[in-house]
This record gives sequence, structure tokens and C-alpha cells, in this order.
Amino acid sequence: MRRRINHKKPISAPASVSTPVVVEVVEPIEPEVVEEDIMPFVLKNEEEIINYIKDKAVKATLTSLTPLLEKLEQAVQEHQAYQANAAAATAEPAPMDYEAQLKKLQESSMVKVKEKELKIAERMNKLQVRFANIRK
Repeated sequence: MRRRINHKKPISAPASVSTPVVVEVVEPIEPEVVEEDIMPFVLKNEEEIINYIKDKAVKATLTSLTPLLEKLEQAVQEHQAYQANAAAATAEPAPMDYEAQLKKLQESSMVKVKEKELKIAERMNKLQVRFANIRK
């Protein structure tokens, strides 16, 4: 299927009519002074300029970090107070004598031995059930 191509002549503006060009005089806008910090003296050397900029940056940084440092110090003090309270609460009541320590250790070992004996007894029962099933 073929498409029809339409050949139209482009419409052009009449050559006799011309628009006048208007030129406006615009005054240059001066940038506003954001910071009114005037250097106290004239800097002549590159090192002086670099040092001056560094000093200004350090002062600005310290002034912006001051509230954060105060909050950090406060948090550290609270944490230390919390640790002191926790250490006082977890302190052992009184040191035990040798006999009390020995008795406590014997009781804990007896409990562990009984738990292991129960496990062994359960395993033995399981094995006996298996052997009984094999014999049948």
C-alpha cells in the first residue's frame, strides 16, 4: 500500500515587513554583600591568606560544634552515673567462706550429674526398645 505524499509550499513571511529591534539599557546589578566580615588587615602573602582562611574555618567549626560537644559531655556523665549505679546493684553481698563455696559448688555439680544421668537413662531406654524390636 502506497502513501500519498503531499507537496505543499512552505509559507514564508512577507519580505517587506520587518520588525524593529528594541535595545534596552540594563544597569548591572551589584551582588549583595552576604557577609560583612571585612579583613582587619591587608594580606600580601599566600601563606598569610591560607592561615587566615584556616583560622576562620576552625573558629566557625568550633562555634557550630559547641552545642554538640555539650550534649556529648552530658551523655557521657549520664552513662557513667548509670554504670556506677549498675555496679553498686550487682555487687556481691558478702564474700563467702571456703565451706559455703564448697557446698554451693557440690550442689551445682550434683544437679549437673543428675541431668546427665537422666539423659543416659533415656538413651538406654531407646536402645532397649530398638533391640526388642529387632528380636521380634
